[in-house]
Amino acid sequence: MERVPVAGTEAEPLIHGYTDVDYRSRYAGLLRLHPMPAEAIAELCLFRFWLACRAHAHAGAGPAPAPPLYVPAGWAPPRRAAGLDIDGTLGAWFGHLLESRFDLYDRFFQLGRHHDDPLGLDAAALALSCQLFVQPSAATRAWLRGEVRALFADLLAAFAAAPPAPAPDRGGA
Repeated sequence: MERVPVAGTEAEPLIHGYTDVDYRSRYAGLLRLHPMPAEAIAELCLFRFWLACRAHAHAGAGPAPAPPLYVPAGWAPPRRAAGLDIDGTLGAWFGHLLESRFDLYDRFFQLGRHHDDPLGLDAAALALSCQLFVQPSAATRAWLRGEVRALFADLLAAFAAAPPAPAPDRGGA
């Protein structure tokens, strides 16, 4: 699933800044509810990275937004969040974590589409809620639903404003 990072891609600073947030502050209310805040931070980081990849594909910046979703060329998945090693925190090999979370969120994203939620964002937020909590409260689910919708909209706007990536050199004629 991973691709080798390519230095200098246009999305690189955007994605680094997007996944390298202050999780402890931004998600303080959520982390207070979680029995293992470090695990919640790692899960949130993986979800945010998946959402960035999904928004990138949906914005037309990548391949068609249908499964399977791949990490865009030149993007390096985050391996740390808030000073924590994601694989060590979640107790699994990083490649497996990334693949399993992409599969989980994409399934909900694709199968959860309906007239009130044509993008499946509410379903993806539900998947995240259930990944974080055994029985998420209605308030937690609602807060995460709003967060996911806002993050996705922000990402789409950022990708729309970003200059297009240079076309690959195909050789001269």
